[in-house]
Amino acid sequence: MVTFQELNDLRLGKLQAAVTDWQAMIDKLVKVADGGGGAVSAADMDRKAKAADWKGQNATVTKDFVTVTAREFDDVVTVARSVHTILSGAHSKLTKHKSDLADAVSRAAKKNIYVNDKGMVNAAVPSPQAAGNAKIEPPTQAEIDAVAREISTILTAAAETDSTAATALRFHAKDKHGFESNGFKSFDAAQKSIDDSDELVALGKLDPSKITNEQLERFNTLLKAHPNDPVFAERVALGLGPEGTLKFFAGAVDLDSWENRDGGTAGTREDREKRMELLGTLEKQLGTTLATASHSNSEGMEAWKERVVALGGEDVGNGKGTSQTRVYGFQAMSNLMRHGKYEGEFLNDYGNALVKFEKENTGDVKDPGPGGKRREDVLPWDKLPSYAKIDQLHYGENNDAGTDPMTGFMKALAHNPDAATDFFSSTDPQDNAQHVLKDRKPFNDVVPDSLGYGKSASDYTGPNASYEATGDALVAAATGVDPDDRSARPVEHTGQHRQVLDSSLKYLSERGDDFPTELRDDMAIVLTNHGDVVHHSASALADDRSDAKLLDRDQLLEVSKQISRDQNAYGMLNEGLNREMVRDIHEDNPEDPKETLQRAGGTVGFLEQARYQALTTDKDDPSWEAKWLYHGFGSIANFVPGVGDIAQRGIDAAAYEWQMQEQERIDTIQQQDNKETFKGREQQLQALADQWAEANPQHSNSRYTLTREIGAAAFDGNDRASGLKGGGE
Repeated sequence: MVTFQELNDLRLGKLQAAVTDWQAMIDKLVKVADGGGGAVSAADMDRKAKAADWKGQNATVTKDFVTVTAREFDDVVTVARSVHTILSGAHSKLTKHKSDLADAVSRAAKKNIYVNDKGMVNAAVPSPQAAGNAKIEPPTQAEIDAVAREISTILTAAAETDSTAATALRFHAKDKHGFESNGFKSFDAAQKSIDDSDELVALGKLDPSKITNEQLERFNTLLKAHPNDPVFAERVALGLGPEGTLKFFAGAVDLDSWENRDGGTAGTREDREKRMELLGTLEKQLGTTLATASHSNSEGMEAWKERVVALGGEDVGNGKGTSQTRVYGFQAMSNLMRHGKYEGEFLNDYGNALVKFEKENTGDVKDPGPGGKRREDVLPWDKLPSYAKIDQLHYGENNDAGTDPMTGFMKALAHNPDAATDFFSSTDPQDNAQHVLKDRKPFNDVVPDSLGYGKSASDYTGPNASYEATGDALVAAATGVDPDDRSARPVEHTGQHRQVLDSSLKYLSERGDDFPTELRDDMAIVLTNHGDVVHHSASALADDRSDAKLLDRDQLLEVSKQISRDQNAYGMLNEGLNREMVRDIHEDNPEDPKETLQRAGGTVGFLEQARYQALTTDKDDPSWEAKWLYHGFGSIANFVPGVGDIAQRGIDAAAYEWQMQEQERIDTIQQQDNKETFKGREQQLQALADQWAEANPQHSNSRYTLTREIGAAAFDGNDRASGLKGGGE
C-alpha cells in the first residue's frame, strides 16, 4: 500500500529520465534489428540467410543460427518497447495520482479540514486571530469522512499503479537468459491483464467439483475478455501450473463429482444442462488461451510445456488413481488442444510422447466377471470396463466423448499444418504415420447416454470421431492447408508434403477394404491437392525408378478404389483430376504436345478401373443406386491452385459432361462388363479432346481422330490399371 507521505513526497524526475533513456534505447535497437540509413541489421542478415543456397551443415546449423539470432533482436525490441510503455504509463499515472492528492488536500482546507503529513484527516481549529470576528463553520463529520474516502481512493489507485508496474517489469525480468517475444501494448491493458489473470488463477485453484456455475461462468468471462493476449495467457498458464491446469480441467469436466458434492445434493436438470454448456465453453476458452501461451519461448513456458508432456501418462483426475476417476494427462490436454493454434515444436513433442505411450500400453484385456469378454489390441484409454470409465471429458458431439486423446491432438495438428507435416513425416522416435494410419485400432468413443437404453458403445455404427479428426490432420499435413480455414489457399509443396503423401498411400493401401470410411473424402482432397503427381502417375506407361515424380501406382490404385466407394469422395477426386487434366493440356509444354492428350486418356482409364473395382467390392451395397448427390467444386476449392480463364472453361466443360453421364449410368454400371464402362465416359473424353484442340491450334487432326486417340489411351490406361496389384479382380 502506498502511504500518504510516500505519494505526497514522490519525486518523479528520475522516472522521467528513465522513460527518456528507454526511448533512446528503442531508437538504437530498431536500427540494429530492422536497419535504416544503410546500416547492417539483423533483418538484413535474416533475409540473406534465407535466400542463401547453403549446402551440408550450413543448410541447417548456420542458417538456423542466423535466423534465430535475428528473431532474438526482434524480441529485444519488443521488450524494450514494453518496458518503455510500463515506465511511461507509470510516470503519467503517478503524476496524476500526486496531483489528485494535492488537489484533494487543497479543497479540504477550504472546508476547514486538515490533512497531516501522515494522511490523518481532522477538523481544523483556527486561532482566534485567524478567525477574527468571522463566524467559522466547523466541518461536519460527513464532510471529514468524504475527504478521508477520497484520499484513500487516490492512495489505492496509486498502489495499483505501483503494483502493476512492478509486476509488469518482473514479467520481463523473470528469465535469466533470452528475451520475451511478447510485451505490453499499454499500461491500462497491462493492469487489466494482470488483475484478470490473478482473479482467474485464484478461481482455478478452487476445488473444481465445488465451483458453482456462477464462478465457472466468471472464469469463462475472464478468458473471453483476453483473446490473443499473450501476456494474460502466459500468466494464466504459469499461475495455474502444468499440474494445476490439467487437474482443474479434469476435475471440472467430471460431472459425477460435481453432482455428488456436499453429500449428493445435486441441483436441477437445468443446472446440469447449464453446467454442460459452461464446460463446453471452458474447453474452448481455456484451450485457446493455452494455445496462445504455448508460443512463448520464455523459460517458464518451456518448462510448462515439458512438464505437460511428462504428465501425459499420469493420472491427473481427482480420484488419486481409483478406477472410477482416472483421467490421464493426455486425455485432459488433448481436449484443450482442440481449440486455437498451438506451437509446432510442442505439438510434435506431445504427439511423439502420445504415440509412444499408446504403443507401449496397448494390449489385450479381459473384462471382469465370469462372462467377461476378452478384447484384443485395446488402447489404454479403453481398457477399463464401461461401468468403471469416466463418461465424458468433452461436451460437444455425441460420437466424441473426449476420452480418446488422439481425437483432440489430431484436431490440434489440423490447425497447425506445418506441425502436422512434421508429425506425419517423422520416423524418429517412431513412424507416426504408420501408427496413426495403419496400426492403431480406435474405439467408439461415444457419449453413453446418447445411445439409448440398453445399448453400449459396441452398438454404435456411425462415424468415428478419431478417424474424422485424423482425416483433417492428414489433409493439413499433406497439403499445408488448415481444412477449417475457409480463406486458406494452396501452398507450394515441399519434400515433406510429398513424404506424407507417399506414407499415406502406403499405409492406407495396406489396409485394403478395412480403409476407414471417414478418410475417403480426406484422401480425395489430398490426391486432388497433389493432382500433378497423381495425374502423372495414373497416366504412366510403366514403373520407372528414375522418375522421382512417379507415385507407387499399386498403392494409388488401391486408395483411389477406396475413395471411389463413397459417391461424394469419388466426385471430389474426379472433379479435382478433371481440373488437373485440363490444366495439364493448357499449361504444360511437353516435347510432343500429344502427350497431354494421351495422359488425359490414361488417367480417365485409371480412374474408371478404380471405380469399377469399388462397385464390384460393394455390389451388394444399395447406396450407389441412389441419385447422384455430388454438388461440385466448393468442397475442394481451398486445395487446388488457380488456373486461367481458358483452362477454367475447359474444366467446367469436362466436369459437366462427366457428371451428367454419371447420373445416367449409376443404375446400370454394375451390370456392365468392365471393358464397356467407357460408354459412360465418352462425353468427358470428347470434352477433353476439344480442350486439347483449343490449346494446340496448330494441330492437323480432326475432332474424330483426336477423340479416337484419347479413347484408345483411356482403354490402355484401364488395361494397365487392371494389371496392378491395387485390388479388384
